[in-house]
Amino acid sequence: MKNLISYLLLILLTTSSCDPKIADMQLDELQDKTEYTGGISVSVGQYMDQPVTNLTVNGENFSGDALTITDAGYYLIEFTYKQGGQPVDKSMRIVILDRERGIAEWGLKKWTPKEPAYRETADVISFIHPGFCPEGVSVPVVVLTNDTALYSDVDLRADLDEVPFNVKNGVGSALFIPGNQDPGILTVAGGVHEIHIPEPAGDEQVLSGALLDDLVLDEGAVVRVTGELTIPSNTTLTIRQGSFMTVDPGVNILNSGQILIEGTKDLPVAITCSDPGDHWGGFISSGANNSINASYTFICRSGYHDKDPYDYGHAQRQATFYMENGLLNLDRCFLTDHAGQVFYPVNSEVTISHCLVQRAKTGGQINQGNILISHSVFTDFPDDNSTYLDEDNDGLYLMGCDASIAHCVFAYCKDDALDSGGSGGGEITVRHTIFEAAFHEGAALSSGGSVLKQHTFTHCTFVNCGQGLELGYSSPEHHVLLDSCTLTLNNIGIRYGDNYVNQHAGHITVQNSYSIHNKDKDIWNMLRNNWQSDTVKMEFTNVYVSEATPLYPHLKIYD
Repeated sequence: MKNLISYLLLILLTTSSCDPKIADMQLDELQDKTEYTGGISVSVGQYMDQPVTNLTVNGENFSGDALTITDAGYYLIEFTYKQGGQPVDKSMRIVILDRERGIAEWGLKKWTPKEPAYRETADVISFIHPGFCPEGVSVPVVVLTNDTALYSDVDLRADLDEVPFNVKNGVGSALFIPGNQDPGILTVAGGVHEIHIPEPAGDEQVLSGALLDDLVLDEGAVVRVTGELTIPSNTTLTIRQGSFMTVDPGVNILNSGQILIEGTKDLPVAITCSDPGDHWGGFISSGANNSINASYTFICRSGYHDKDPYDYGHAQRQATFYMENGLLNLDRCFLTDHAGQVFYPVNSEVTISHCLVQRAKTGGQINQGNILISHSVFTDFPDDNSTYLDEDNDGLYLMGCDASIAHCVFAYCKDDALDSGGSGGGEITVRHTIFEAAFHEGAALSSGGSVLKQHTFTHCTFVNCGQGLELGYSSPEHHVLLDSCTLTLNNIGIRYGDNYVNQHAGHITVQNSYSIHNKDKDIWNMLRNNWQSDTVKMEFTNVYVSEATPLYPHLKIYD
């Protein structure tokens, strides 16, 4: 009898048309400006006991007795019914929230970035990795498909010792623990390559405590930092080319002086955790005239701490580089595989040139100060897969700073590729930069109060993102200019408004640009705080879209 009851229940569940996650209701029960989680199923034959005619959903005709909506997004439901014998037009604005993503994607269709179209071959393949590695320590092997720049338009599949990874936008990397005898086997672009990284020949030097004087580590030095290492004010630590430094788990390097890391292309420097399954802490720099200058340096497996006083900013994790009132200059560095964030400078001068920042919780948060980034790639935050996360996994977050960004790639982020928000102002200029494959925004722009803020994007591309560019909650003195940009193959191209109910008072000017072939909308201007479209604060000159937009009839149609 028990088996019979179970069988009947199974038949009932599998044949029922009712999904317990979907709200069933009459049209009378549907409320304007309401959010429904998971979906709705509405009987639409009558409203106020009167027959319903001419029902449309987002402008498209609907016929049937029950309207079922399960896809996340914004919906305008319009219909006609009779009242006192006279036809009455009625409209309802609703939002369906995805059960997993909720308010984080208010009014938006669920978006997961698409995989790139991987090639089978490439004209140029080169590798860079440390010249040697202590036994049992992991190091990155970086694959490049451009012999003159860090990035290109080449996407490839690869594996290192049968562990797969991807080369995207011309660059990729994988962690590697060199063996005692056999080389690593790298397969990429149809070729098979041997990776030889020998053990060091010299003795290991142990460091901890405070330096008593300037210290120069000789070329090719093998160093292990076993306890907190302090560089006092007016003291310099110099790490010469070809050196390899391991840092024990959780250990920090405290810098109130100067750190010089002098790697070269042929003899790079490496700094990583002594335990390949763990992470060291990070550089913590403070005090007058503190600085870090590094070139051709691999820095990986940092970000050990996630509690006070190391839970910095949005990421709430330790940073590879925490700096107060200092100078950070990185040239041709490879910053990969960090448990926390990479950058967290405060009131500092930061220059990042020809660098790879890959696989960290976030690229980091720049607070006040000035930042210059050029010819660099920020990718895979926190990893390279299509699993959704809601942990502020931005490529980079700019908070109240002045920034100049040029010839860069920000890509494959579980949140935003570039987030420039918070209550602070600043002037941010971005040129010839690609924003690609962000679950949320390619560029998420916001501000608070009445601060003065200016964003200028020229010759930039926004592709395969939930929204290409968004101006969200904002000051009336926040101005955004897009000039000669392309936004394509996103869910939404350009957005005014966001998922918050704060004030939206900024302005967007778009000129000489293309917002085309975006899946849902090329232009959207819906504000959550009042459920209305704002047509006043967006201006367009010589802008092409895929199809006519009634709110902006002067936009040009791209053939």
